[in-house]
Amino acid sequence: MKTDRIIGTVALTGLALALTGCIVTSVYPFYFEEDVAFEPALLGDWTKGQAPREEHWKFERAGETAYLLTYTTGSDKSSVMQARLFKLRGQSFLDLFASERSDDGLFPTIPSHLLLRVLQTGPTLSMNALNYDWLGKLLEKNPKAIRHHVVEVGRDKRLVLTADTAELQRFLVKHLKTQAAWKDDSELQLSPAGSPSR
Repeated sequence: MKTDRIIGTVALTGLALALTGCIVTSVYPFYFEEDVAFEPALLGDWTKGQAPREEHWKFERAGETAYLLTYTTGSDKSSVMQARLFKLRGQSFLDLFASERSDDGLFPTIPSHLLLRVLQTGPTLSMNALNYDWLGKLLEKNPKAIRHHVVEVGRDKRLVLTADTAELQRFLVKHLKTQAAWKDDSELQLSPAGSPSR
């Protein structure tokens, strides 16, 4: 997997803010290659309808089945990551892969994946993420619900999923209809000027 243009930590931070609150990250991908699909309707420039300068998501094709996602906030800070659309039990998801590109520093970061559930791709792009708070409470009650590790980052503690892809998918299928497991929908609109030729 080529990661020349993938930037990690900033990307996750930006998306976490965009989707309100903490984001669930995983060491393993949420998809198998046979699950991957390509949806041309995702290509283009997407923005928040009432606040187009706050968020800008640009999906470009990167090979046969992947996307290059450039996420820009109102402060003009951009993050670039690889995205894969996959289907599980008829539901579409995006696996966003971020890898720290910098080679300097004594402690390199571990590449991570995050998940967005795609509810629709037209006329708006509607997505939501796993609810970090819900997952934290679930794992407090039942630590064996899914393999994970709690990482201390300064004074904070971060929940990181360490389950392999098969276990991740079983967990997703189990909670597809658990309303509290998913955050509120985030909706984006396709910019006519940014619509690609497909």
